[in-house]
Amino acid sequence: MQYFYAILFLLASVTVLAEQDHSTHLPSKAQPLELGADSSNEIFKFICPMHPQIIRDHQGICPICGMDLVKKKFDISAQSPVIGVNKIGADGLKQGLAIRTTRVQKTTLWQYIPTFGKVVPNKNNVVHIHTRSIGWLSDLGVVSEGDYINKGELLYRLYSPEIVSAQQDLLLALQNIKRQGNKAQPLLNSARNRLKLLNLSDVVIKLIEKGKKVINDVPFYAPQSGVAVELIVQNGMFVNRNIQLMKLENYSSVWVEAEVLPLQQQWVKKNLSVNIETDAVPNHRWESSIEYIYPIIDSKTQALKIRLPLANQDSLLKPNMLVNVEIYGGPKHEVLAIPQEAIIDDGQQKRVVVQQADGKFSVQKVVTGMVSRDIVEIYSGLNENDKIVISGQFLIDSESQIQSNLRRLLTTPSH
Repeated sequence: MQYFYAILFLLASVTVLAEQDHSTHLPSKAQPLELGADSSNEIFKFICPMHPQIIRDHQGICPICGMDLVKKKFDISAQSPVIGVNKIGADGLKQGLAIRTTRVQKTTLWQYIPTFGKVVPNKNNVVHIHTRSIGWLSDLGVVSEGDYINKGELLYRLYSPEIVSAQQDLLLALQNIKRQGNKAQPLLNSARNRLKLLNLSDVVIKLIEKGKKVINDVPFYAPQSGVAVELIVQNGMFVNRNIQLMKLENYSSVWVEAEVLPLQQQWVKKNLSVNIETDAVPNHRWESSIEYIYPIIDSKTQALKIRLPLANQDSLLKPNMLVNVEIYGGPKHEVLAIPQEAIIDDGQQKRVVVQQADGKFSVQKVVTGMVSRDIVEIYSGLNENDKIVISGQFLIDSESQIQSNLRRLLTTPSH
């Protein structure tokens, strides 16, 4: 910011030197002027180069920073400020300000969104592990967060009085089959079904029937291969139905959740092609497409979230990893566009410095549309073949803002 105001000071000083031979003396007490009230339409004021809001009718020092006020000439006749700059040099640049210009043109913009995303687990590959009866755990197959287990391996054993009672009912039903034959079959089916509802596998049920005895510590096996996360239990702990023991997450496929800002949301749709890269894995690129568009906008950022599925057999992508996302759509033809570097955006409005036929400059408000690879679509404010400034425009815009502020000050009736 100090560098910016220093440049303003130099610009103001150069203007003062150029105008010293044509300056006039102000009366001791200047009166507010109205547009067109003075035939010359030019007045002199003293401003602070560091604080342009400080404007005085006489010489003095800035009450904020203590710098000497600089004499400036203002033209209050124009509806909008027109700024003159030194002549053009042989190199085509405005001498002193290094101003470069270009023409407003119609072109074809490809719908392209560079954004960012985060790797998250594929929710279809996440299994929540609960017990269906109260009991005590033993022989945990995973002992710490992040342990990997293969499908079918022992996950834990559980001693549960409820499961022991259900096994006894099964063995009793088997004895009744020997005595009563098919009449006892419904009772046997009911006993088997009860054990299945308690989450015992068919292998374990057959083992009970074959051994004809109760298994006190019943084995439970991993329903899928994956990494144990949110592990909250250890060997010997008492558990019940309300406790989630852990989650098993499989990362052979993952999702990328990316965010799209409001300006590009209008053309985001399912199945658009996407490229994904990350600094964590250099020289590697993944291809995907938009699988799902979330129906709710983020309340803070106003961003639209989209979901991108990715195969991850080599396990290069890890949950919570940040990635760069490029979304591609179709072309938009005959678009009035300018380089993004020409836009002056102060957060409230967007402006462009336009060079007029006489070589002077004016500041024009614009309404922008989509942005594609540093090229900005222009909805209004410019015409085709207008010459705009793409380098040095901030100094011209600052000078324009100073003159606009002074014009409002001079034309506002005093109370």
